[in-house]
Amino acid sequence: MSDNREKTISDFREEIKHAYEPGAKIMSADRELRFCFELQRDRFAKRNLVCNEEMIDRGRFPQGFNRVRSWQDGRYETTWAVNFIDHKKTYTRDGNVQYKKKQKQSMYETVVDVRSGEDVSNDAYCCPNCGAVSTVSELQEGCAHCGTSFKMSELYPKVSNYFFVYDEAGSGKELFQKTVRYGLYMLPLTLGFFLWTSYSNQGIEPIQFIKEPGLLIKMIIGLIGTLPVVGFFGWFLSIWGKFIKTILTDLPLIFSVMSSRKSFARNMSRICPEYTFERFSARMMSLLKIVAYSERDEELPFYKGEQNDLFDDVVDITFRGTSTCRRVREKDNMVYVTADLYVETAHDLGTKIKVKKEKYRVTAGRRIDVPFSTNFSITAIQCRSCGGSFNVYKTKKCPYCGSEYRPEYDDWALYDIKKR
Repeated sequence: MSDNREKTISDFREEIKHAYEPGAKIMSADRELRFCFELQRDRFAKRNLVCNEEMIDRGRFPQGFNRVRSWQDGRYETTWAVNFIDHKKTYTRDGNVQYKKKQKQSMYETVVDVRSGEDVSNDAYCCPNCGAVSTVSELQEGCAHCGTSFKMSELYPKVSNYFFVYDEAGSGKELFQKTVRYGLYMLPLTLGFFLWTSYSNQGIEPIQFIKEPGLLIKMIIGLIGTLPVVGFFGWFLSIWGKFIKTILTDLPLIFSVMSSRKSFARNMSRICPEYTFERFSARMMSLLKIVAYSERDEELPFYKGEQNDLFDDVVDITFRGTSTCRRVREKDNMVYVTADLYVETAHDLGTKIKVKKEKYRVTAGRRIDVPFSTNFSITAIQCRSCGGSFNVYKTKKCPYCGSEYRPEYDDWALYDIKKR
């Protein structure tokens, strides 16, 4: 599956550049993440917003790294891939810019693959309704000929989550430019050090550099030669300063993040050992986005909570790469997990877009008696009342007769969302 995984990552990096264009399909993402993009485009359209996003590969490693970290469980392998980009995002309404952000970033993708299994993406499948033949991968969005929807297991590998991190260092060229800039910042200090060492070691008074052009030229050459070195140390010290500030500010969060994965694994080992905390948090992030972008969250089949107005003006939610496990408990043949998700949200205030760093606490549940399986399965979905076929991942009610469809929930469902 290694070749398929590399292709999935490559496809995602290209597809996401066009994610907000009308009719775009992010087929390298899992079904929940694909649904997120669809709902977000609808939210933009409702608010008359246009989102333009540019991601330009950059740096010494334009192809990125496709396995910077990896976790394995009984059936799945979850990995992080990283790509280095110039990221520009602009929101406009009626031709007026509402928000603009440009930054050098690292884009991380969470990729899920089965450790063993058969790739059936290109296998032919005969639609049970009209008889048309399509590949299994094409049927993920339903039969193109008659509209029949299918309930099928995920076709791995798939990207289940992604997030961006500010890239402090950048490429070699960018790092050199940064060190030169820091060197110029520190030029007065460097000049003072040169004059002091010249006087203390050689007895050269500062006035002599003015009187003797040869000494002045030597000092200028020395300053130019040491500029990048001094700048590098200045930049390095600034990084350490920011790091120490972050440590002192977020120390409780850092300890919580470090312990969350172990706590989740320990509590879930006898219940659902197939889920690593990285897979769980990616899943929760997708479900949170779907609830946030949905105009009628009470009709979402996986959402069991009450309708809320937390996300009425939210047009974008970006995972910040941090999540913590708060609690794991069992009750009535169910396991419930409470987790905190750290995100950056964009709120549409009508005349401008306001971006905030926020935290949401979610509680999700899953039946204990339904086992995980990597075996592929596909079945046509039909309403028991009228026989109509529709996508039960997007709505729990038949759009033709209004009857409620009750699929067996063999995966996580959200029961509560709170802003902390």
